[in-house]
Amino acid sequence: MISVVMPSYNSAPFVTEAIQSVLDQTFPYFELLVCDDGSQDGTQDIVAAFARRDGRVRLLQHSFRSVSLNCNAAVEQARFPWIARLDADDLMVPERLEWQIRAAGRAPEVVLWGGYAHLINRRGKVLRTARSGPTTQAEYQRLRRTGEMIVVQGPSVTFRRDLFLALGGYDRRFDSAEDLEFLSRIAEHGPVRVLPRAVTHYRIHGASITAGRAARQHRLFRYIEARNHARLDGRREESLEVFLVRLDAAPPTDWVVDHVREMSLQHYRNASVHAAEGRIAHAALAAGLAVLLGPRISLGRIAGRVSRAILRRCRDIAARLRGLAGEAPTLKIGE
Repeated sequence: MISVVMPSYNSAPFVTEAIQSVLDQTFPYFELLVCDDGSQDGTQDIVAAFARRDGRVRLLQHSFRSVSLNCNAAVEQARFPWIARLDADDLMVPERLEWQIRAAGRAPEVVLWGGYAHLINRRGKVLRTARSGPTTQAEYQRLRRTGEMIVVQGPSVTFRRDLFLALGGYDRRFDSAEDLEFLSRIAEHGPVRVLPRAVTHYRIHGASITAGRAARQHRLFRYIEARNHARLDGRREESLEVFLVRLDAAPPTDWVVDHVREMSLQHYRNASVHAAEGRIAHAALAAGLAVLLGPRISLGRIAGRVSRAILRRCRDIAARLRGLAGEAPTLKIGE
């Protein structure tokens, strides 16, 4: 049995499709908790209508103004031992819950399962597939040994409720990176794995652009990795507050370099969102600013995307050629 936790805030344009993607699951033994954080755009009315038609849907109304606290309250009220996360603007592929619950049965030592994600735009068009996270036990162990931050697509994760509660849930200080911060903690208590297939459609749209969000995430990610290394080395770890104060107190040259890098990351993210929304001129401007501020990082990411796109295109062409070869008539000797 699985409890699906779906945080929402002013999600009316997308929440109907998100809920329906859960109701259409091939694995029927679930409850869906839509935890709304004070929407004022009709989201709660939409969810309430679903709840009246299907007893598996529950609307929880909060006013935390915090993704972390909103989700924590929902997990506390969940009835089942596994929690599947999905945001109110994203979609599950129909087999997601079935795939992940079967994987949990085959490998009960794994404490969190994830998967790949198709990135889609506002209209649902697939842009590319995000592949991250350890697909094998060996890869998980390598990441733990090196202290690298384990990255799993947030709307794809399914984790043990008991461990989530025992660890205190999401930390509200990490809002915008709360999922990866929690991931770093739960990974200390058992393996984390992802299925090497897309289980989620992760929507990128205009509301995804938040001034300074990428910059703040970059600082939080740096802290998570620093904490990982401190724990591996047996050193006393700094608190988040002390770490951020130390970053701000760095020499002016270091501060400028970090700030420019963070702004480059923000513009790179904005370029991706603008491109998804079809605003090509805005995307080009944001990409140009990203390259100007951080040429090495931005050009490396762009080159990676281009190379992956070319590789996917080559695979598609090869598959078509194999299909054509299979359809061609086989000539016998003498014909």
